[in-house]
Amino acid sequence: MSETAAIDQFLKSGGIRRPIALGPQQLAAAARTEGQTLLLAVPGSGKTTVIICRLAYMIEARGIDPGAILTLTFSRSGAFDLLNRYRELCGHSACEPRFSTIHSFALSVIRRYEGLYGKKAFDVLEDSGRVIRELYHRIYHTWPSDSDMTDIESALSLISNRMMTPAEIAEIKVGDLSIERLYEAYRRYKRRARLMDFDDMLVYAYKLLKKHKRLLNDFKDRYHYLNIDEAQDTSTLQFAIIRLLTGKTGNLLVVGDEDQSIYGFRGASPKALLQFQKIYPKGQVLLMEENRRSTAALVAAADRFIKLNKERYPKHMVTKNPEGLKPVRRVFPSIEAQYAYLGTAVRQEGKHTAILYRNNDSAIPLIDRFEREHLRYRLKEHEPTFFSHFVVRDIADFFAFAHDLSNLELFRNLYYKMDCGISKQQMEMVCRMRPKVSVFDALLALPGLKDWMADKWIKEEKGLKQLADMAPGPGVHFIVDELGYREHLAFRVRNGYREETVVQKLNILQILAGREPTQEAFFDRLTDLKSLIAHHKTDPTGPVTLSTIHSSKGLEFDKVYLIDAVDGEFPTQSALEDSEEGKALYNEEVRLFYVGVTRAKKEVEIVSVKGRKESRFVPVYLGEKKKIKKAKAARKLPSLGAVQAAVTRRKALSHMREVSAKRAARWHPGDRLVHTKFGEGTITAIDGTTASVIFSGKTRQIDLAVCEGKHLIRRV
Repeated sequence: MSETAAIDQFLKSGGIRRPIALGPQQLAAAARTEGQTLLLAVPGSGKTTVIICRLAYMIEARGIDPGAILTLTFSRSGAFDLLNRYRELCGHSACEPRFSTIHSFALSVIRRYEGLYGKKAFDVLEDSGRVIRELYHRIYHTWPSDSDMTDIESALSLISNRMMTPAEIAEIKVGDLSIERLYEAYRRYKRRARLMDFDDMLVYAYKLLKKHKRLLNDFKDRYHYLNIDEAQDTSTLQFAIIRLLTGKTGNLLVVGDEDQSIYGFRGASPKALLQFQKIYPKGQVLLMEENRRSTAALVAAADRFIKLNKERYPKHMVTKNPEGLKPVRRVFPSIEAQYAYLGTAVRQEGKHTAILYRNNDSAIPLIDRFEREHLRYRLKEHEPTFFSHFVVRDIADFFAFAHDLSNLELFRNLYYKMDCGISKQQMEMVCRMRPKVSVFDALLALPGLKDWMADKWIKEEKGLKQLADMAPGPGVHFIVDELGYREHLAFRVRNGYREETVVQKLNILQILAGREPTQEAFFDRLTDLKSLIAHHKTDPTGPVTLSTIHSSKGLEFDKVYLIDAVDGEFPTQSALEDSEEGKALYNEEVRLFYVGVTRAKKEVEIVSVKGRKESRFVPVYLGEKKKIKKAKAARKLPSLGAVQAAVTRRKALSHMREVSAKRAARWHPGDRLVHTKFGEGTITAIDGTTASVIFSGKTRQIDLAVCEGKHLIRRV
């Protein structure tokens, strides 16, 4: 009897708690228990079932010692799920195979090293965030926000998991800040204190296994069979540990899907899967291509779309499920119309529904809307870092400063963000003067003041006073476009900060601000939303799940609404750059879109707003052959990419207006002039730069400044 037939009989004849029927590809994968195997499993193909059935067959039918089998996965929840599934099929036992996260396994390597060699390894750093914050403050003389900390910790983890060289580390930025100094300070601190963080466990486990043959052989002798689940989420460093444990001839099952590799930001890469047969020359690559989750229409759309990913094995996802509904797009005239539709739809669906999005912050306007409408929802893994982002804090500071122009703390935060040419020295001089009314009074009293400076400062003060009386929606636009903040953002983008991140924060602020009548109500709402998100308790009866696509991985829903599928956001602007890094990011964005749409069992709706540039992914997924015409741009905050040119034009225009205004001031009632169109005339009255002029007995109004600037008039 062949191995495939043997395992089929075992699973159907009661060798386990309940009979299971596997498909041909599933049986082939479960039957291969020796050698090196890469099992590529498309979404919804039942890979976990195959892993558990294979383990049950190895232990119950072939008599392999459970203690000789190690199964590794990335997350605790994944390891816990595998253990529970095994117990459901085989029952509880005193001797079970080990299911572990790779970090937990790495810690066991370190502890075993201590036992074998009688040496004390580093202790685990319990509060790495506190240490990083303090080092950041020591180096940069300011405290990082929660938003900064999320990005910093992600970057430090990436350095370890990608096994980066010093030259590569020097290129890493968090926003527009180089991470190298902080990384070195953090590394020195840990070495001096003999501490290791979460990712150091992997680094030290790898180095110890590589250096000490006795330690490596101890684990190789213990675990003769190694299984890796969710292998596409495994980092370069984690794969290096696995290669040490298996060598070139060990028994290894790697289960994953290179088309679902979406955690590049924490070091995961599909390269190890793509190079599997190069690493293991005697290994086999098996496919599980049957999707058991989704309708035929959704499977066909996803299979067509994923061909955009250039880092993959040739395979086709198929299904025996009914045809079902084709995926659709729905376009709404405004962002609020989109949110209104989503609220009404999820109330009426009666299905297990999800709203998925590319970026975490996309949930905030939805949460705000759903809370106002008392609509229950389930929020998946959301950290409210949006509210501490520098853009949000800066906008809040501008509004606050507008109400108190003598506030020196706010002035310190904003003086270089207003495009007013205020130097640090001037700021410090003003702060020493401690003005009681307005910092601008103190600025205008400084010695050696140039005319252009005075003009800018007077204009800025006037603008801030206007801002104080504005509704929050127009106020956000006014801060960005009239008070010089856009130029500051452009500066940060030029220095490495991602433009799409800045634009997204501004757009969300604009949406939230537009829903409130007063500035006070707006900031009260931001405070409430931060608290709501931070303390959100999932309501299991809620009709809809709100989740990033990353957090939805492994889940399934009857219906999926995908929002914010916009070029520049999804795919990101970085992924559209013509570079090697851009191409790699683009492939990952393709994979992320694929993961999102394959969460759906029955329906997919891509919801968008008229005037936003639809993601280039959407027509490919929908199977549209014709190119979509570019939509007219809606009124929104302009892109930062063209800011520098705009600034130059603005300054040139400003200079031209100043010169024209000075020339206009030379004209007086009674003066005679010649207009290129109207001929000779006499000025009878002047109001500002507008003059009343009699041409051939007819009085006309002309703007003297405009006419001077365009050389339309001359003195007789």
